[in-house]
Order: sequence, then C-alpha cells, then structure tokens
Amino acid sequence: MNNQILEAIKSRVDQRVWKKWFSSFYIKSVSDSEAVFIVSNLFIKDWLEKKYRRVIEHAIKDVVGRKIPFRIEYSEVDQPTKEEIPKISPPESTNLNPSMTFWNFVVGNGNEQVYKFAKKITKELGRFSPLFIHGGVGVGKTHILHAIGNEAYSKNPNLKIVYVTSERFMNEMINALRENRIQEFKNKYRGVDLLLMDDVQFLMGKNGVQFELFNTFNELMDKKKQMVFCSDRSPDKLQDFQDRLVSRFKMGIVAEMEVPDIETRKKIAREIVKTEGGKLKDEILDFLAENVDGSLRELRGAIIKLIAYQEIENKELDLYEAIGIVGNLLRDSNRMDLSEKLLATLSLVFDVSPSEIKGRSKRISAVLSRQIGMYFAKNYLKLSTTAIAEIFNRSPSVVSSTIKKATEKIGKNPLLEGYVRKVLSHMSPAIGKDF
Repeated sequence: MNNQILEAIKSRVDQRVWKKWFSSFYIKSVSDSEAVFIVSNLFIKDWLEKKYRRVIEHAIKDVVGRKIPFRIEYSEVDQPTKEEIPKISPPESTNLNPSMTFWNFVVGNGNEQVYKFAKKITKELGRFSPLFIHGGVGVGKTHILHAIGNEAYSKNPNLKIVYVTSERFMNEMINALRENRIQEFKNKYRGVDLLLMDDVQFLMGKNGVQFELFNTFNELMDKKKQMVFCSDRSPDKLQDFQDRLVSRFKMGIVAEMEVPDIETRKKIAREIVKTEGGKLKDEILDFLAENVDGSLRELRGAIIKLIAYQEIENKELDLYEAIGIVGNLLRDSNRMDLSEKLLATLSLVFDVSPSEIKGRSKRISAVLSRQIGMYFAKNYLKLSTTAIAEIFNRSPSVVSSTIKKATEKIGKNPLLEGYVRKVLSHMSPAIGKDF
C-alpha cells in the first residue's frame, strides 16, 4: 500500500516537482485512522503541508478508498527504524543517561541547528571543539549533551567520556583538595576523549574552579579532544567569569537552543508519552502543548501526572477531565471575555456574524453555530443555562432543549464532532485556568 500511495502522489504532480520536493519523502505508517509521512528537511516539510496538502489527501483517498488524516514528521533520512536503534548502555563512570539519545530528541525550528552541530561532532570528535550550547530553562540542553555522549559511546565504546554538571565538578575538586587527591582529579578530567559539562553558569564568581577548568580546557585542546559546554546564557553574558576562559568558550562553535514552537512542543508531548510507556488522547497532548505554562519540564510533569492518574483510576481521560487535573499548570491568558471569544470563534468557524448568531436567522450555518455553541458552552466552558441564554439571546428553556438535541446529534455525527473540535482548537488558549 505504501508504494501505491507514493505512486498516486507522483502521478498527480509534475516530474520536476516530484524530484525537487518529494525526493526525501517517504511513508512511516498507514493505519485506519492516520497516515504518517517522513521528510528530511523542515523547510520542505512546511512547504508540502502548505502547497501539496490536497494532492496528498487525494492520493491517500485513491488508494485507501476513503479520506483519512495525515501528518508529516521531520526526521533525518538515515535514521534507523525503531528495531535498528542500538541499545546504548554506557558505564556508570560516564554519568550518561542512556534514555537520552538522538533517536528520541525531537527536532524543530528552535533546535535544528544545534542538533546538526551535535551530530556532526560525534562523527569527528575534536575537530570542532569546543561546542558551547546556550538557551533558556527546559529547552533540551541536557538531553542533547547526553545524546552526544551516548552517540559517541555507541560508535566507540573505548572512548573515555564524562558528563558532569559544573557544580559536581566543583564539589569533586573541593573534596580532592581536602583529601589530598588533586592529581587524581586532574588526571580524571584531563584524560578524557569527550568532556560534557552542564550548567556552566554555576561557576560565575568561583575563580578557583574557573582556574582549574581553564587548565583542563587547555590540556584537552592541546590533545585535540572534544569538549561540549551548556549554559543558560551565552559566553558574553557569563558575569564574573575570567575573560580568558570566556574567550576559550568562543573559539569553537557557539549555538543557541531556542524555546520550541507549538508544533515542536506537540511532537515533544507525544515523545514524552512514548518514553514513559503511557497513552493520552491527542487532543489532550495538543492542549497541553499549547497551554502548559513554563518549560518542557512542566509539560513533562503534566503529562506524567495524567498518565499516572489514568493508571491509578484505570480509566481513559477526556480533555476536560485532564484540564481539571492539571489546571494549576496552565498559563494565564490575556484573554477577552469568554462569551465574546466564543461568539467570535463560532463566527469564524461557521462564517456567520455574531449578531446573526444571536439573532433569529434560519440559515443552516447560523442555526448550527448556535447548537454547537450552546453545547460547547455547557460541556466545555461549564457555564450555567442562564449564562448561556444571555450569550445567545435565548430563554433558558430554549437553551436546555437545544443542548439536549445537540448532544444526541453530536454523539452520532462525526461531522458535528469535528466542528466541536475546531471550536475547541480556537478556544483553548482563551480557556486557560478558568476552564
């Protein structure tokens, strides 16, 4: 079936288009509910989604016999399948976390450059040293450090690799001085092939440790060994740091990891679920990706909490139950009044004006917008019948009757369910903690 879908796409586009935009495009999976494609370039991914969505949809329909949704994922062409992924088990002395690899690192617009640099240095250790990665809290810096170490170890288990936080480096140095083992400490860090140091900013103002790191740095550079440093700020913004050490940080590659965009956060949310061996509905994961306040750590915390809740209660959560459980993690929104937001959303989805929705129009789109709107206000916004009546300029009895009819129809009609989801997708940023 996979080849048939690709051939169907190929038959619908010009040969030049196929070679230019579909050369790295292939099928990851096809199920009854979704088709997933892989492409090796983020720009091409965005272009295909924008310009060739209908072509792909029609090709799938031609082969499968009905329309099913699809999505395109970014992935390097030479990435192995799940079965081919090596089982990495580096020794404890490396301090590496074997679960943090390139295979489960989600690549997006904010981190693609860092990802490529990281992959590059594992192929040529020492050539591009040091690599200095900086970015805000919870953007994936620690993950990429461990991924570099695990990848390097998988290529050559004989390498001497050490991952260390700057705080641990400092504490080990202090203990070595106290116990007269400073030479042992120096030998450990100056004898590695790959040094991975996290949270370098912790050493600001600590001149003694900076001096030792400077000497370690110089010796590793002389031996053409690879160093990778991570910090929550760029080298230029490391206050109370020795100038000579800052200049060393800048003599290699300096790269920034940015806050992931919404689409990348959605992919990360799905990867977290997979890593934790759990399951959550896609609508829940999408909502969390859009609305959890803070870094990816908070997003992971919300997801783990929901997975645990499902397992404890032995039930599958729906969206509004999930929001109730993790509501304290959702961001405050600078939002308009919910009633105004709801009317504006209904107007957008059904292409009718707010005044027409509140009026007496008998147009199908106007009637449908009221039914979906009242149903949504009751079930998602948890508004009272009286409050809904005020929004839609109807009596409470009419509202109750409309909601009852809508509930019966929506449960049997996928098209109506789709409208509800579309309203939810527009409303979710405005719902916030008041949901």
